[in-house]
Amino acid sequence: MFPKISFAEARHIVTALTTLIPQKVEEIVNMEKRSEYRGRSLPLYKVTTISEDETILNVYLNPFSGEIAAIRSSWWRIWDLMGGFHIMDWEKRDDFNNLLLKIFSVLALITASSGLLLFFRFDLKKEPRNFRPQ
Repeated sequence: MFPKISFAEARHIVTALTTLIPQKVEEIVNMEKRSEYRGRSLPLYKVTTISEDETILNVYLNPFSGEIAAIRSSWWRIWDLMGGFHIMDWEKRDDFNNLLLKIFSVLALITASSGLLLFFRFDLKKEPRNFRPQ
């Protein structure tokens, strides 16, 4: 196992590997609910940076290897929220095998099947059989 890198080394790694300007470094040791770094092993270094167009980005580093684990922006947060809406998992945003999604999938299948059945069984262009023109 490697020894932990220092905060100064973390800033240097971000500067060397990206075009971002490091502002602040903090160590994350506890998993927070709905975090940007979920699914990653802790601890992590969170390096708050500013890009050339003055966008604030968070860079997450492995404190032992110095490897960049993730880069997160406000656009990523919106994408993550929309992904959670898409799979109907608002809590963890990574479980696409939940009951609500299964219910809506079955309803969609029933709706599509009934639409196909109606399409092939009924012809709207035909006149009714008992229609008599006057």
